Amino acid sequence: MKISFVSFQLKLFLPIICLLFVFNSADAQDLELTITSSNGNENDAISSIGYSKTHKDYEALKLQIDSFKNRAHKLGYIEAKVQDITKTTLTVNAQLSLGPKYESIQIHASKTVFEFLELTPKEDADKKLYYLSDIQGLESLLNSITNSLASKSYPFASVSLKNIRPIDKTTLKADLSLDTKQARQLNTVEIKGYNKFPRSFITHFLGIKTNTPFDLKTIKAKTEALDQLSFVKQLRPAEVLFTKDTTSVYLYLEKNKSNRFEGFLGFGSEETTGDLELNGYLNLNLVNNLNYGESFALNYRSDENDLKTFNTKLTLPYLFRSPIGTELKLSIFKKDSTFTTAEQSANLYYQLNPKQKLFLGVKTTQSNSLDPIESSTIIDYKTSAYELRYAYQNRTPKDLLFPVKSEIEVQLSRASRKTEAAKTNQTFFLIKASHLFKFNSSNSLYINLNTQGIDSKNYLSNELLRFGGIKTIRGFEENSINASAFGVIASEYRLRLSPTLYIHSIIDAAYFNTPIKEDQKLIGLGFGFGLATQAGLLKFNLANGQVENQNFRFSDSKVHLSLSARF
Repeated sequence: MKISFVSFQLKLFLPIICLLFVFNSADAQDLELTITSSNGNENDAISSIGYSKTHKDYEALKLQIDSFKNRAHKLGYIEAKVQDITKTTLTVNAQLSLGPKYESIQIHASKTVFEFLELTPKEDADKKLYYLSDIQGLESLLNSITNSLASKSYPFASVSLKNIRPIDKTTLKADLSLDTKQARQLNTVEIKGYNKFPRSFITHFLGIKTNTPFDLKTIKAKTEALDQLSFVKQLRPAEVLFTKDTTSVYLYLEKNKSNRFEGFLGFGSEETTGDLELNGYLNLNLVNNLNYGESFALNYRSDENDLKTFNTKLTLPYLFRSPIGTELKLSIFKKDSTFTTAEQSANLYYQLNPKQKLFLGVKTTQSNSLDPIESSTIIDYKTSAYELRYAYQNRTPKDLLFPVKSEIEVQLSRASRKTEAAKTNQTFFLIKASHLFKFNSSNSLYINLNTQGIDSKNYLSNELLRFGGIKTIRGFEENSINASAFGVIASEYRLRLSPTLYIHSIIDAAYFNTPIKEDQKLIGLGFGFGLATQAGLLKFNLANGQVENQNFRFSDSKVHLSLSARF
């Protein structure tokens, strides 16, 4: 009896098991979609529009039919519709009617609307205004109108076409409907994260001002300029909060470590004795420690040939919340026991945009001879000058090794030099430019141009320009070359080996003039590397400098080490 009962159960459930197996097998197989038209002339158009034929389930298949209709509408088949759907176990046939294909549409509106949208309309036979658009560009046009309304402080505006009807076989006609809703003004800008961020930078640096028409897209574009500030970074894009009566923008910021300490040691051989000589350079730059956006720079340099330089610079942006900033400089230069020169300058500057500044200021220079024996070329003098300067900088802060992509500085000074014997008018000029040409993620070419000069009736030795070394032409002693004018092109072909290491070539060339000889040429050749460490960016350069028509001597090579650390 027990065996018979089991046999009966198996006979009862076997058909059910088989049915379940059949349905599961059907579900496990893909569904096949075909789209056709009862009008044979439309099947070629259906094929050209295209659609996916294989689908995992009925939901995906239905979405594909809807997608096909939408694409047909955008191509001008605005009357396209599904007439019938035939289903089998694994296939679905959708029969569609595409209808006529329209190529263009006349969008009618009033003169006031067209002027507000800054569109140029045409006139029809009844002198009614319309804007003609091709059907395939209609969606883009409507999106453009919506964006235009948003930029005019209507972020909730909606655009639609009403009373769509055909004019002929290829042209449609419709009325443009705008629902602008309430115009919004930017009422407040809130800072999250870095609450002490200097507010004047929002108004004058970013150009975001309250009580102006609101446009979130424009605000987000403006906040990208925060990349040009070393002391702050944006954590995420700006967001907006709308209430019934106010519009508030939220900026999510974080304070960066932007103080910088930089130094290097130079090694070389003394020309006459061959003894090892050391020279050094220290640069301290304190940025935004008072949360005002200010900077204070201190520079000290001691060179092989007993040259000492001391420079300080204080920059205060946006005085009294105005767009005007100030820059104050003090520079002291001493050459062994021969002479000292002190320079003081005061400049006002205007921030043209986040990357550009324009400076206007005055500078005074006083130089005194320290040698008790009188010289015809080293004489006490005083100079007063008016300066006009332009500065440009484009930062790429996300690049750890190369944080600055481009820099330009152009300066013109008109000066008057006074000595006990005479008064002489002079002109000073300076052009500095650098750019990093990136070929790909690993290879780049860095070019740095530095040109300076003095135009004067006569020259004193203690007023000549000085160059040479790691900041100008490598392979020569620091500030060892005097000139009335010079030009240097420094280049590096850089190969990035990792996110924190690169190697580079050194090919530098220079020309310079002195009061007694013109068109002298120099060249510096070598190699180096840069390494980002926990302490900062370490740079090593080995370069050999040669004067024109001079034989190469490896003993003249210079090694330069520098470390730039942020804190």
